[in-house]
Amino acid sequence: MTESTQWDEGPGAEDERYRFILEHMGDMITTHRPGDWAYTTISPQTLQISGFTAGEMLGRPAYDFFHPDDAAAMKNKLIPAIYHHGIRTFRYRSLHKSGNYFWVESTHRSIRDADTGELREVIAVTRDISEQVRAEQSTQRLAAVVEASADIILFCDHRTRVTYMNRAAQEGLGLTDDPTSREGAQLELKRLLSTESFQKVKTLAFQVAGTRGNWQGRLRVKSPLAAARYWVLEQVIAQPQLTETDDYFSLIIRDQTEQKRAEREAQDRQAELVHASRLMTLGEMASGLAHEINQPLATTLNYARGSIRQLDRGRQLAPDKLRGVLESITKQAQRAADIVKRLRSMVKRTPYQPVRFMLDDVCAEVLGFLQWEAAGQQVDLHLRRSETPIALVADRIQIEQVLINLVRNAIEAYRGSEAAEKSVQVELQRDALHARIRVTDSAGGVDGNKLEQMFEPYYTSKSAGLGMGLQISRSIVEAHGGQIAARSDGVCRTVLEVVLPL
Repeated sequence: MTESTQWDEGPGAEDERYRFILEHMGDMITTHRPGDWAYTTISPQTLQISGFTAGEMLGRPAYDFFHPDDAAAMKNKLIPAIYHHGIRTFRYRSLHKSGNYFWVESTHRSIRDADTGELREVIAVTRDISEQVRAEQSTQRLAAVVEASADIILFCDHRTRVTYMNRAAQEGLGLTDDPTSREGAQLELKRLLSTESFQKVKTLAFQVAGTRGNWQGRLRVKSPLAAARYWVLEQVIAQPQLTETDDYFSLIIRDQTEQKRAEREAQDRQAELVHASRLMTLGEMASGLAHEINQPLATTLNYARGSIRQLDRGRQLAPDKLRGVLESITKQAQRAADIVKRLRSMVKRTPYQPVRFMLDDVCAEVLGFLQWEAAGQQVDLHLRRSETPIALVADRIQIEQVLINLVRNAIEAYRGSEAAEKSVQVELQRDALHARIRVTDSAGGVDGNKLEQMFEPYYTSKSAGLGMGLQISRSIVEAHGGQIAARSDGVCRTVLEVVLPL
C-alpha cells in the first residue's frame, strides 16, 4: 500500500476510520435504547434511505416507523428475541417520509455490559431491499403462473435430465403419484418421450435454442405415458448460467388434443361437403353422362350385330377382319368401363386424406373426364402445363372437385354463346412456395360487382343448378391454406385463379 493510501495511525485514527466507514457505506446504522426502542444514534445514510433527518427520528421509538401490519410481530415476537440471542436479522416494511412504505432488511446486535451483563443498547444495520423484494415477488408470481399453467412446462439440464415439471406435466403425463415427478428429481427426458420425439427435440429444438436462445415451432411430442393425447412442443428457451454445465432449457408443451379433434371434425364436414358437391355435379351431368355411356354401348352393339348378320348369311369373316371387329368392341367396352369406374369414384365417399400427387396429371384427368361435356357445347379444352411438374400434398379428391367445378363453370359460360371460337384454358404455374391454377374462358366477361358474388352460396347465372360449386370450391381451397379469386375484363375474358401452398 502506498503512503498516500495508508490510514493515519496517530491519536483518534480509529474513530476517524469508523466515521469514514459510516459516512461512505450504503447501509443505515442506528442505535436504540432498550425498553422503548427509541433511536439514540443515526448515521448520515438515514436521510438518503428513509427521507427523514436525524432530528426527526432521534428519541422516537422505532415502532413509529414500522408498517402497521409488521409492528405487532416485530414488537411481540422478533424484538424480544434480541434480548435472549444477541443478534437477529429481520425483514419488515419501514415508513418513508413520502408516506410510502419500503422493504428493509435489518440486522440487530445486542450490546451488554461486560461486568453485569445488563443490556445497554442495540445496534441495527439496515438496508433498503425494495428492489430485491420486488424481484422475489415477481419470481413468486411467475412461479405461481407456471405451476397453474395448463401447458406442460419442463426444465432440463444440458444432459436432458428433467429438474422440474409443473403440475400440468405431472397430471398430463400420468406422473402425479410418481416420486420422480417431484422437483429436483433426476428424471430423464427420454423417459417421457418416444424415441423419435426425443431425438427431434434434442437435435432440432435444443440445438437451435442453444445457438439463438430460443426455438419456436410445432413439433409433435409423443409420450408413452399419455399416448392418447396430442402434445405439441411449441417453444424451447435456453437459460444460460455462469458455467456451461449449469445451463438449462425451458420446454413449453401444449395439449392440442381438442384442437386436433376439432380439426378432424372440420375435415369430416369438409369431406361430406365435397361428397355432396360431387353428387350434385353428377346430378347436373346425368343426361350427358347417360349419352356418354350410351355411345360406346351402341357402338359395341352395332359391331356385334353386324358380325351376327354376316354369320347368318353364311359368310366367313376373314381372321384380320374378325380381329378388327373384336378390337373395336373391346375398345368401346373399355371406354364404357372407364366411364363407370370414374362415376363410381365420384360417388364413393372418402375421408380427408392428404397425399402427395402430381397436379399436372390430375388436371389432365379432369379435362379428359369433361371432354364430352365440352364437346356438347362445342368448347375446346386446353391444358398448359408448368415448366416443371408440380407435386402437391393435399386431398386429391377435393382438389379434383375444385378443378371440375371451375372447368364446368367455364364451359357453362359459353351456353347460348355464338362465338366462333370457344375454348377453356387451364394453366399451371409454380414458384418457390405456391402452385397456381388459372382457368380462363372468353365467353363475354363478368361485371366487376358480380365477381365476388360468384362465390356466394346459391348464386348462379345458369338456368339450372344450385349455385354451390364455386362456394364449395372456395371452402375446399381455404381449408387447404390457399386462396381463390376471380377477375375479368368485363368484355371477353374471365379468369378464376387458385393459389395453393406447396
